[in-house]
Amino acid sequence: DDLMEGVEIDYSGTDVTVDAFLRVLLGRNLPGEGETNGLHRRSLPKMDENTNVMVLLTGHGGDNFFKFQDGEELMSNDIASVFSQMYAMKRYKEILFISDTCQAFTMADEIKVPNVYSVGSSLKDQNSYASHSDPQVGQSVIDRYSKVIKDFVDDAVTMTSTSKTDTMSSSLDSATVAVMERFNLHDALVRIPMTHGELGANSKVGHTDSLCSRKMNQVPLSDFFAAPLEERERQMKQRQHAASASLWMNESNFTSSEQEFVVEKECVLPEATINDSPVKEEIRDGMSVFDLKFIAAAIGLVLFMNMVSRKW
Repeated sequence: DDLMEGVEIDYSGTDVTVDAFLRVLLGRNLPGEGETNGLHRRSLPKMDENTNVMVLLTGHGGDNFFKFQDGEELMSNDIASVFSQMYAMKRYKEILFISDTCQAFTMADEIKVPNVYSVGSSLKDQNSYASHSDPQVGQSVIDRYSKVIKDFVDDAVTMTSTSKTDTMSSSLDSATVAVMERFNLHDALVRIPMTHGELGANSKVGHTDSLCSRKMNQVPLSDFFAAPLEERERQMKQRQHAASASLWMNESNFTSSEQEFVVEKECVLPEATINDSPVKEEIRDGMSVFDLKFIAAAIGLVLFMNMVSRKW
């Protein structure tokens, strides 16, 4: 399956730069971006103090740096600075910062603002390994850390989808979201990779929630990997309303057909009424073929014709 089908990509190729990355988080457009008639119709996400933001870095990195296009580097102090500005600008409620690189957790060293959950697939002086490569692409397509999480969630979704005894809340619009509601950040991003995956020799997952109002084991995965609960409930209500409207229309059509059938039956004389004597008399009196005079005349004509034929 094409996981990118229907996905709108705002930045790709050489457009993916450190400057573009920081501008998106801060909501700062370049001239012409976001305009209807502009060369670039990128619309930056609307973020405020009620927005949960997930930032994922995956690729090549090292001690306190992450590479962009092998031409420039994003430093850990850049991450700390942009998060501090976002906090001052009230552009987030909580941030989930995931780094999947070599020495990944060092990218969170400088973060000092509250409500930022930081996770790294490796600690200082540790490597983070690729899972497998695509011979057509000629590159590694996913790291072991990311693949372990993906495979575990996929398996859980499959089990949830096929379970006949499973009951989902009305706010859940799919089995995937149902699973994400049940997993917390610590289990999904720390415990599962450490216990169910081969991350590589001496690779350990680093994490911190020290400045957060909630602990990672209290935060559902869906808070960052799915639409907000209010939005999901709104979508569910829309779907339920559409389903009810569709069912009502079907019932209306059925009732209308039934009424038409009843009207048609009312236009046909019931069999029991036909057997009533007044109706039988009315029918017989109106049919001249049974008139006695006509019958006698017909018999007389037949006898006359018979006598003529014998005479000849």
